Amino acid sequence: MRFVIAANTASQLIGKGIGAGVTFLVSLLLASRFGVEGYGDFIKVITYVAFFFLIADFGLNAIYLQRQKDPNVFTTLFGTRIIGGFFLIFLSLAVLAFLPRGQSQGYTDIVRLGIILFSPAIFFQAMITTANAIFQKHLRYDLATVALSVGSLVTLAFLFILHQLPGNAPMIGSLVLLVGSVVTALVSLFFVKRLEATISFSFSPARVIPFFAAAIPLGLTLLFNLVYGHADSVILTLTRTTTEVGVYGLAYKVFELALVFPTFFMNAVYPMMLETDRFKTILKRSLVFLILASCVMIPVVWFAAPYLSRIQDGFAASVPALRVLSLSLPFFFVSALTMWALIALKRHMLLAGIYGGGMILNISLNLFFIPVWGYMAAAWITVVSEGLVLLVSGFFLYEAYRSY
Repeated sequence: MRFVIAANTASQLIGKGIGAGVTFLVSLLLASRFGVEGYGDFIKVITYVAFFFLIADFGLNAIYLQRQKDPNVFTTLFGTRIIGGFFLIFLSLAVLAFLPRGQSQGYTDIVRLGIILFSPAIFFQAMITTANAIFQKHLRYDLATVALSVGSLVTLAFLFILHQLPGNAPMIGSLVLLVGSVVTALVSLFFVKRLEATISFSFSPARVIPFFAAAIPLGLTLLFNLVYGHADSVILTLTRTTTEVGVYGLAYKVFELALVFPTFFMNAVYPMMLETDRFKTILKRSLVFLILASCVMIPVVWFAAPYLSRIQDGFAASVPALRVLSLSLPFFFVSALTMWALIALKRHMLLAGIYGGGMILNISLNLFFIPVWGYMAAAWITVVSEGLVLLVSGFFLYEAYRSY
């Protein structure tokens, strides 16, 4: 068991190390070429589209794993993601039309162009997410790593081509990330065909509706988690300068690199949590490991933060924001465990309530403090919000654990 978890976690970390490294290199090149404001516009684009990336997930993979013995469940999952991906592209552009059009801040014409160019990535991300369900089922995250690595290398090659041409940060960044997502999706589906022998999809309402309905509580949980995790960037976009969006965006981009570890660790652990006879043992060992890992990560991020100022002088302001965000790492590491443990226990509605409450609190605090105090308020609110979510989810998990 330990070897399987370690091997799959390591595979994901290697793949993410390559993928995140290339994405971070894209960020560094854009930041160094276009400065804080140009990078801020790029952050607005990827933050907006990222909402729809995670809506495309909507917890369907977890439901698929719970029903994987049904021979028709994958075709239903695949069909739902195909139709859903196209719908979400349309929805993203429709919502964009109603957002306020800024001149020097907010959703400017340059930002809107970047969003339009990047929006097809929503569909390809849905395909990648679907393929990951198969990799998770077979515990073959090494294949996901290969697909992500190939896509990242293509992204890197395309970046160096476009980086030499005239343009702006949202346009160049959107195009290179879109090309990378297309290649990653195609390679992922190639591997899925090897594992499953054939790929087909269906969109029968008689099967899709119950499947989607079962995912609603978990989907709402992930959606609430997504909104409260990115609401600060949106509120910064609408109430503060593009410079602050760029400063906070770079700090959060580095912070997200640390957050991939508990995500990937739980991807490997979750299928084993579904085996009831090992649930308590896995839960206890995972808790100890994640606490220790987060404590190691805090000083690494804290002392690495000053290197952000070497990109450009304007990014020196990102250092204190990143250091504040690093204080929340233990909360994020352990809350990943409590969330997926409650999912394994089928406490979906409870989770939706916890993260819905966390979202309302987070948005309320951000709306009150960000217009006055800016991006540093956003960083501290992230720490407080995740700490409260962990406190509440940990309490309910403890109660469930006692009666398990």
